[in-house]
Amino acid sequence: MSTHDLVIANGRIVDGCGNPWYHGDVAVRGDRIVAIGAAGALRGRAVIDADGRYITPGFVDPHTHSDISILQYPRADSVVRQGVTTHVTGNCGMSPAPLGAAHRDEALHNWAHYWDISGVAWDWTSFRQYLKVLELAGGAINIAPLVGHGALRLAVMGLAERAVTARELVSMERLLDAALRAGAHGLSTGLVYPPGCFSDTEELVRLCRVVARHHGIYTTHVRGERETILEAVAEAIEIGRRAGVPVQVSHNVPKWGAPEGAAANLALIEAARREDLDVTTDSDVHTDLAPRLSRALPQPVLDLGHDALIALLSDRSRRAELRRAVVEDVLPGAGYAGLVRHGRFDRLVIFQAGRHPELRGRSVADIAAERAADPFDTYLDLIVEEDDQIVGLFDYMEEKNIRALLCSPLSMVSSDGLVMPPADELDDPALYWPCSYGEYPGILERYVRDEPVLRLEEAIRKMTSFPAQRFGLLDRGVLRPGLRADLVVFDLDKVRDRATNLYPHTYPFTNIPHRHAEGFDWVIVNGRPVIAEGEHTGTLPGRVLRRR
Repeated sequence: MSTHDLVIANGRIVDGCGNPWYHGDVAVRGDRIVAIGAAGALRGRAVIDADGRYITPGFVDPHTHSDISILQYPRADSVVRQGVTTHVTGNCGMSPAPLGAAHRDEALHNWAHYWDISGVAWDWTSFRQYLKVLELAGGAINIAPLVGHGALRLAVMGLAERAVTARELVSMERLLDAALRAGAHGLSTGLVYPPGCFSDTEELVRLCRVVARHHGIYTTHVRGERETILEAVAEAIEIGRRAGVPVQVSHNVPKWGAPEGAAANLALIEAARREDLDVTTDSDVHTDLAPRLSRALPQPVLDLGHDALIALLSDRSRRAELRRAVVEDVLPGAGYAGLVRHGRFDRLVIFQAGRHPELRGRSVADIAAERAADPFDTYLDLIVEEDDQIVGLFDYMEEKNIRALLCSPLSMVSSDGLVMPPADELDDPALYWPCSYGEYPGILERYVRDEPVLRLEEAIRKMTSFPAQRFGLLDRGVLRPGLRADLVVFDLDKVRDRATNLYPHTYPFTNIPHRHAEGFDWVIVNGRPVIAEGEHTGTLPGRVLRRR
């Protein structure tokens, strides 16, 4: 009698390493792959007939923000229905721990800018305690955590807009060391967001030397994503050089207006590797982002509470000062903020406006023309009129640069998304996270099948073995006997991203940005089916993957 618990039979195996697919069976016992054989050769207590569909490793997303949402939505429907089995969390300097008692309110205020944190107890202080909360809660996917530089700063000095003192830096080093000992895979920074934007290179080098002692990784949302992108990437490389730590440049974007596009950023990374520096990058395939309009304002404004923000924007005598701060861009903001700095309000389309729903699908430039008003003033007026609850689609990336990044062997696939509610439970129309529902099917559908720029096997490598190797998850990401059984079975002809609206955006939007992907029939996490014949089984076999 066979000892195999499960056999996926008669599939086209894509092993995750870039090798051409081949026909075969994959056998699972417990949480591991135990055998790979010729098609029809293996026997098991349960058999899934792949019937020519592709069998691949579970996808590993190296850049996500599921730190809190996995506690709220442990089934992770939006993620597993894309074939994703592991999320690397704590990116962009944002991790929920460590959490300092003296600055707890500031930390929660900072998190609330990005996600609804209600319903979570936040009853931890240390990184180790936070990971224990994750383990006790359970989830459908694996979580590989990073510790955020912003969290360290918030724990020690709150949102202070200054350099650290010597004593504060020692405290941050101690908290970082404790997080790495607890299992964090490395340190992340978000140098276009408060409080990370207030740090200098020396602070980051000191912290990364702690990371190097633990053989971790430094991942960074660099200090500028537009005019200063090359200087920002150079800073990241310099930090890696001085600290002796591997560097991951997060969700790479090209220099604003540069004719060479993403090639210039990639050239810096390639040059660093020729100097024996371990630098790689990741990217997603969405040209837009949909934050509240206020998130494109300068960083000190982002620190303001709601009432102070509305008061500032309502004071027309201060608008010249604010406009000057936007143009001077002393602390470079996120990439999408470039649309405001350069007056490209034609590429800023209203996605959600609760008080004036008739504005949906219209650009700020169009609204300003109708009002015979200055576009910048209109942009600020809309924030005030909607009480800072207005969401815009910022189209700030060119698709040609996405293709260039996808084709680079140094770039892996990421979503910059997070675990979201199941599509049939989502009742907030202002939430726009198509990458959280459609990143991986979007790549397979558009860039592998319909408008190919990648071979399927290379796309799968960028989704599996490459990110797994990068973050030390060496027992995942490849189909080999003895490795963990995170597996996906999908029909490439039926894969569909149902969440992404391609530019230009017009209303009514053709896709709803919170619809689940299609074509992923089976998703197995640690040997247990989470998606079976396209339906969620309700099982929660995910694990917290600590750094070894």
